[in-house]
Amino acid sequence: MPGGFVARSILVVVAVVVVQLLASVAFYQAIDRQTLREDHARRIAEFLVVGDRVSRLETDLSQIMTSRYLEASIADQKPAWPRTREENAEAIEGYVRQWEPSLAQRPMRLWGETGPGGRRYLAGAMALEDGRWLTFRSKDFPRSWPIALRAVAMTLAFALACLVLGAVALRQLGAPLRRLAEAARQFGKGPPVLVKPEGPPELADLSHAFNDMQGRITGLIEDEARAMEALSHDLRTPLSRLKLASDLIGPKDVRGLVSDNVDELEEMLRSLSAWLRAQHQPSTAEETDLAALMRDVLARWPETAAYEGPDSLMAVTHRGPLEQALVQLIDNAVRHGGNAVVRLEATEDGPLITVLDNGPGLSSESLARVYEPFFRGDPARARDTAGFGLGIPTADRLLRRFGGTLSISNREAGGLEAKLRPPSG
Repeated sequence: MPGGFVARSILVVVAVVVVQLLASVAFYQAIDRQTLREDHARRIAEFLVVGDRVSRLETDLSQIMTSRYLEASIADQKPAWPRTREENAEAIEGYVRQWEPSLAQRPMRLWGETGPGGRRYLAGAMALEDGRWLTFRSKDFPRSWPIALRAVAMTLAFALACLVLGAVALRQLGAPLRRLAEAARQFGKGPPVLVKPEGPPELADLSHAFNDMQGRITGLIEDEARAMEALSHDLRTPLSRLKLASDLIGPKDVRGLVSDNVDELEEMLRSLSAWLRAQHQPSTAEETDLAALMRDVLARWPETAAYEGPDSLMAVTHRGPLEQALVQLIDNAVRHGGNAVVRLEATEDGPLITVLDNGPGLSSESLARVYEPFFRGDPARARDTAGFGLGIPTADRLLRRFGGTLSISNREAGGLEAKLRPPSG
């Protein structure tokens, strides 16, 4: 589904951003660690060179060299230092010897210490020419990487911006796909809905192809329906002749048999014609009094159909298709249930029409197939019962074509219940 496509695409972008962020963190940490080591080595080298020179003067070195960030002192004995070497301190010591050749051969050792509050300090000692030892302790040997943090923050901000832009672009790209998917789902449930070509050229071409496909399929179905409708219409002429000829048949029982079969064929053709016409019948929405419309329809069954509902209920709907669908449903209820009750009510979702009968109802298997053309449920629609299995399919096709709905279910008290939503304007 398009929505899933967009979500998966965003997840891919997020994964790329996370990988990029992790790689940036590792990269900038490595660069920052190297930069800090070199910076510390440069300051320590300068300190040791200056300290070596100051130590030759008759002055207190600790007072001259000590600052708020560095403690310096002269020791007569070699100070104690850790036996294990620390990678960071050892690397700084190597840079000191590399940058100051005069210190390359001096006995020297640097190590790390943990002070109050868990802060890290860089400590060290170097032998002077007179045998004494110059010791120092740096107070600003940080554990964090300022350069890495700034770089990571910038990378994260850039990645988030790219993620937002990517999500917006993907959502805009997915919008035509969602509309196309919705049009595909609705195809066949009503009049064809043209999809507006938009988006990249590939999506626009897909929309054009989908619209062309809708037109071809709709044209084929309408041509087939019109051909079958014309054929059923033409068959009525020979049937009418056969009906007239049956009056000339001598034996009364044979004459009745022929006449009844001709009547049945004519009724079948009328039902088939109505079902086929529902596929391509045009209609325009208009303001209609649904209560008055149903009373007019129910006048065809004055003895077996009754109306329950308000005296008037106005709605914008397709009057012709709704009237034909009601005729089919009420005729079906009267034919197979003996009588019909038609209810009209206003709901939050719009007008609701319910057609009730007192027939035997249908099995769950028959209910699932009741919308199929020519399906006759057992026992209410057995072969010795009038009807051809086109009443409900015709009503369903008429309603769906113009945006209405129809649902058939069994009543708890027995019989069928047909609920329909009139097609809206």
